[in-house]
Amino acid sequence: MTMTLAVVAAVVALLAAGAVRWSFRAARPDEWLLCVRNGRLRKAGIGIQLWRLPGDVLARFTSTTQRVSFSVESLSEDRLRVGVEGFILWSVSPAGDDPFRAYQKMGLVNLDDSPPGLKSAKHLLTTPQHHAFQQMLAAAAQRLAARHPADDLLLRQDVFVAELRQNLGSLEKQLGIQLDDVQVLRVRPADEEVLAHMAAEVEERVREEAAKVRLGAEERSKLRALESEARVNKEDAARRIAKTERDAQVKAREQAAARDFALAEAARETEIAKTRLEREELQLAAKLDRLRRLAEAKAAAIASVARAEEQMSPPVREFELSKRAAKEVGDALRKLPIHDAKWVTVGADSPMSSLAGLIAGARELVTGEAKKPAP
Repeated sequence: MTMTLAVVAAVVALLAAGAVRWSFRAARPDEWLLCVRNGRLRKAGIGIQLWRLPGDVLARFTSTTQRVSFSVESLSEDRLRVGVEGFILWSVSPAGDDPFRAYQKMGLVNLDDSPPGLKSAKHLLTTPQHHAFQQMLAAAAQRLAARHPADDLLLRQDVFVAELRQNLGSLEKQLGIQLDDVQVLRVRPADEEVLAHMAAEVEERVREEAAKVRLGAEERSKLRALESEARVNKEDAARRIAKTERDAQVKAREQAAARDFALAEAARETEIAKTRLEREELQLAAKLDRLRRLAEAKAAAIASVARAEEQMSPPVREFELSKRAAKEVGDALRKLPIHDAKWVTVGADSPMSSLAGLIAGARELVTGEAKKPAP
C-alpha cells in the first residue's frame, strides 16, 4: 500500500513538472514570443516570459533585422533597358497587432516547429517565401524605373530610392513589418555599347562642367582682384580726401589763429594809441592848466603892478616903466641869435628916448641893416 502511494505521488509529481514545463515559456533576448488564444493575439514581445493555458498557441521567431536583395531589368521612360540592383533591411513591427499580422501574412518561421529546409534560426522566411518577397520588391522597382528616364536612374539615384521607399510604405501596413533601410546598389544599361556611349557623353558633359567651373573660378578670381583694386583705390581716395580735409582744417585753424593774433595786435596797438592819446591829453591839459595859472598869475601881477603904479607919483612910475622896459629888452635880447653887438646913442633927453634907441639898435642887429645917417 505504501509503495503504491509512493508510485502515485511520483507520477503526480512528474505530471505536475511536465505541466509546468509545458505552461511556462520564455523567449531569448533576440526572439519574439507570441501567445494566440481563440485566434486573437493575447501577448507579444521580445525576450518575454508567459504562462499558457490549454488551447493557447505559441509562436517564437527571431527579432533580428532581415536583408532581402532584388535585381531586375526594366525599360526606362525613354525606352532604354536598364538593370537595377538593390536591397532592403526589414524587421517585424512592434506596433499593436503587427507581430501577429506579420506571422499570418508573411508565414514567419516558428522556431518551436521549424520546417526541414530552414538554413538558420536567424531567418524569418523559408527559401520559397524569401524568393516571393524578392519578386515583390523587384516588381515594385521595375514599375518605378519605368517612370524615370535613364539619366535620372544613372545620375540621380537618391530620387529613385526615396520614391521606392515611399511606394513600399503600403507593404509595411499590410504585412506588419517595418522597412529599416532601402538602398540601390547599381543601375546600368543592359547593353554595354549603350553604356559606353552614355559614359562618353557623361564624361564629355563632366569635362564641359569642369571647364565651366574653371572659367567661373577664373572670372571670380578676376572679379575679386578688381574688387580688391577698387577697394584699395577707394581707401586711398578716402585717405587722400581725409588728408586734404585735415590740411584744410589745419590751414583754417592757422588762418583763424593769425586773424585772432592780428586782431589782438590791432587791439593792443589801439589800446596803446588810446593810452598814448590819453597821456598826451593829460599832458596837454596839465600844460594848459599851467599856462592858465601862469596867465592868471601874470594877470594878477599886472593888475597888482597897475594898482601900484596908479598909486605911484609920475616920476616914480616913469622910472619903473623904464626899468621894466629895460628888463624886457634884455630878456628879448638874450633870446635873439646876436653875434656882434653895437651900442647906438640916441639921446639922453629922457629914459624913454634911451629905451627907443636900444630897441632900434637891437632891430638893426637882427635884420643886418644899418640905418644911414641923414645928410
